[in-house]
Amino acid sequence: MEGFADKACREIEEKGSGIVEQILAIIGIIGGLLCAVADLLLDIKGADNVKLGKTKVIDSKWAEMSHGRFVWSGILAMFAVPMYSCGFVALMMQLYKTNEKLSIGMIIIFLCGAMGGFMIHTFLCMQPTIYQKIMARNDAELAEDVIESIFRQIYVPFFTLYSMLVIIPAIVVMVLIGMKILPLPMWCMILNPLVIQIIGLLFRATKRKIFIDAPSCCAASIGLAMYGVLALMM
Repeated sequence: MEGFADKACREIEEKGSGIVEQILAIIGIIGGLLCAVADLLLDIKGADNVKLGKTKVIDSKWAEMSHGRFVWSGILAMFAVPMYSCGFVALMMQLYKTNEKLSIGMIIIFLCGAMGGFMIHTFLCMQPTIYQKIMARNDAELAEDVIESIFRQIYVPFFTLYSMLVIIPAIVVMVLIGMKILPLPMWCMILNPLVIQIIGLLFRATKRKIFIDAPSCCAASIGLAMYGVLALMM
């Protein structure tokens, strides 16, 4: 009876763990899509937008865009970032069954990157507001100087944390799929933010008006949602 009870307990535990992973994966998908909406609110500017300044980090359309778009973009990102993190955690919970150390290490890296993801998004939402307020006094030179100075100030943490969120986890997941450590079809190697972002940029490179903003501006967020999809497929 003891052996039967132990087996039953293990089965219940495994089923419970599977349900938790599925719930986290679904939350991750919703979070990634929510973040994509936040990106669209922030970055849809139209084909007539012009990049300004020496470093081309200023968009001419900022002067016309509604301030409410940036407010709502930041609010959506506040919910989206912890939600899309759940999808990656769900996928790493699957890896934990075969490689505990790598799973925990990747979760730590991703969560540090996610912290940076919210910082990056908030910074990008603040830039247009700063530009609008300074340009209300018709001082384009000051607006350019302030925004470019701020960008240079956060350049290192910006790209370091972006790498921890988008680049490193995507490469590791592709390698794990390629080595069959994650039992997923090989075509699943495209379901990550790095590859989908590259695809989005290729669409933008066509110079067609329909692809000037989307899908490149929200491609990484859609890719983050795909971690939840991968977790559900396992």
